[in-house]
Amino acid sequence: MRLLPRILSVLAALALTVPAAFGHSAGEEMSKAANAFLGSLDDAQRAKATFAFENAERTNWIFVPAVRKGLPIKEMNPGQRHFAQALLSVSLSQRGHMKVESIMALEYLLFVIEEGKGANKRDAENYFVSIFGQPAAKGTWGFRWEGHHCSQNFTIVDGELVGSTPSFLGTNPGQVQKTTKHVGAENPGLVGFELLDKEDSLGRQLAASLSAEQRKVAFLPGKVPTDVITGNKQKADGILKHKGIALSALNPEQKKLIGLIIYEYVGRARDDFAAKEFVEISKLPEDQIFFAWAGGTEVGQGHYYSIQGPTFLMELDNTQNDANHVHATWRDLKKDFGYDPLAQHLKEAHGK
Repeated sequence: MRLLPRILSVLAALALTVPAAFGHSAGEEMSKAANAFLGSLDDAQRAKATFAFENAERTNWIFVPAVRKGLPIKEMNPGQRHFAQALLSVSLSQRGHMKVESIMALEYLLFVIEEGKGANKRDAENYFVSIFGQPAAKGTWGFRWEGHHCSQNFTIVDGELVGSTPSFLGTNPGQVQKTTKHVGAENPGLVGFELLDKEDSLGRQLAASLSAEQRKVAFLPGKVPTDVITGNKQKADGILKHKGIALSALNPEQKKLIGLIIYEYVGRARDDFAAKEFVEISKLPEDQIFFAWAGGTEVGQGHYYSIQGPTFLMELDNTQNDANHVHATWRDLKKDFGYDPLAQHLKEAHGK
């Protein structure tokens, strides 16, 4: 058996262990949590939080400070906030939920660092819940949790969670340092905190391990991209024009690093969904999965990488703020917003 499939198969088995013991489907758990949240809202709040499934807003995602639609956390009472968190927790893995919560906490840290000044006033409660369609155990619907540096998008078709992307996480600062304004001296316990350290350091470790011959293929020429190249495009397929070095050209240790990086991104999703994704990726031929790198391989040097296959794409960019501002995105080239599964559903159920 090839090394990457073996690694991902082990991860898939681990991810499936817990949910298999309970037998609750994603559609059942997520719809129950969504309906509890909606049931806790008053009419005005519900009008803000809900959209028709066909509404174009469903695919209008963004990860920078912007005017958004949906119901923000700051307009919820304490009970409603807990219901909203319950929906998020049942849609992500434990680790994925921790990362989203930490990103919102870092938004408050930015408020402290920037002293509440600037055009983009940081607000740790300015994260929005938007539900598309009517949640039902066997229904077709979706929801989004979004704000600065975070966009999590979920699509359920006929009661099955078919899409957990686009999934974007970003951190600024990437690592809290002693020199971080208003933090090093006043909150020394936060010094060293680095939320997306695995995504960043594993990629750097892989790039540094490449031989001179491997770098000729893997390292991208020209300037380092200043952000993830696919941005907030509704569809990511075909946007990247580079490939990089194929998995088949890597040694066993390098393949293991690729597997660990993929785990960090796909592992954001709830365990049963992530396990299915690991299995699907493990079936892909090694000559169709590519790693590309741009920039320096030392800490503090701006850099970018991508891992892409026929069905998936991961990108990380750490160039802003002296290479201490990380953007990490996971895209499914077929199932972002449930595109392909929805097309199949319409064909089979409605003849469209």
